[in-house]
Amino acid sequence: MSKWYLAWKNLMHHPSRFIFNILLIGMAVSLLVIILLINKQMSQHFEKNASDVDLILCAKGSPLQSVLCNIMHIDAPTGNISISEIKPFLNPNHPIIKRALPIAIGDSYQGYRIVGVTKEYFDWYSLRIERGQFFNNDFQLVLGSEVASKYKLNIGDTLQSSHGLVGIDDEHHHDNDLIVHGILKNSGGIQDRLIFISISSYWDLHEHEVDHEHIHHEQNVLSNQELVNYDKTITSLLVKFKGTNIQSLNFGRSINENTNVMAVNPAIELNRLYELTGSASELLNLIGIILSILAFIAIFINLSQALNERKFEIALIRIGGGSRTYIAQLLIFEGFILSFTGIILGLILGHIILFFSATKYHLADQYGIQGHYFCIDEIYVLFIGLVCGLIATILPVIRASNQNIHHTISKI
Repeated sequence: MSKWYLAWKNLMHHPSRFIFNILLIGMAVSLLVIILLINKQMSQHFEKNASDVDLILCAKGSPLQSVLCNIMHIDAPTGNISISEIKPFLNPNHPIIKRALPIAIGDSYQGYRIVGVTKEYFDWYSLRIERGQFFNNDFQLVLGSEVASKYKLNIGDTLQSSHGLVGIDDEHHHDNDLIVHGILKNSGGIQDRLIFISISSYWDLHEHEVDHEHIHHEQNVLSNQELVNYDKTITSLLVKFKGTNIQSLNFGRSINENTNVMAVNPAIELNRLYELTGSASELLNLIGIILSILAFIAIFINLSQALNERKFEIALIRIGGGSRTYIAQLLIFEGFILSFTGIILGLILGHIILFFSATKYHLADQYGIQGHYFCIDEIYVLFIGLVCGLIATILPVIRASNQNIHHTISKI
């Protein structure tokens, strides 16, 4: 008879105990996996979207809020800044700045943000068109793939934007219809959940709100260099430096000290965000570790109880020619089956719980958290869990090996 089969039959002799143990292990592992996946995906999500931005120039306010708004698109703007204030930074021959990207935020459609950009935005984030074209006129828009899919929008469809970043039924809608001119390929980033119009269209929508006159531009879709000819406002300017040097390092501080514009380093603010969330993450990790310790203590107790219940059986096996190694292997196999089954259950449960949580609370929309994401660290969880299960079997194996079979048989 196979030792694996015999170990399985021994465990199933007490099915309720077996189920309780694997559930305990599964709960511990699932909690650790959920924490691992959330931390991993959040950091990747933030770093991916902030990696191309060295500095944000925006209205003075909360630096973290400016990062969440202008890069992550999950918060409100700190205000607007005039083009005259950031005009020097739009110069293509600037000695420090390699690229500058103006954006305007303030409207939405069904809760999805409408972002006013220049065409440079699409090259900056390597966005490609799947259907249609990039906008080339006012009141044309380009949809992120998720927006187009959710609302079944196609080229030529029209929609009306709402003033504000949260879609509610009674909020004010702009009068102008926006025409779907292009739909982006899925990028796996925040841009999939955004709607893009030209900055000139953004101005037209808001100026029209004030004086009911359409603002005429020399060119409907303005480039960075053409923006400087207008005395208008934008939400922020995203900046990429030509390199890292003393000038670039002091650039943000100089702006903060000498202008009315706030300069924010996204990397610094994201590190502060990780520090803010680190304590909660560490607490959950501690809970997961405590549950894991309890789970593997349960394995030890299970094997110890099995050893006490089967000591006569083990003695008979020894008398029948079974070696101490054979008995040790049986117990190790039982511990392995318990550990492996519980860990696999925990890995599956972790992904299932995270999948439904991400769907219900829209975690993918804001933080890039999804349940079907897998990472290499999960293999380490499996490996470490199996090692802990093996360690939990050591004492029962030693007891079984040192059992006095003559003394045990004499009690029959």
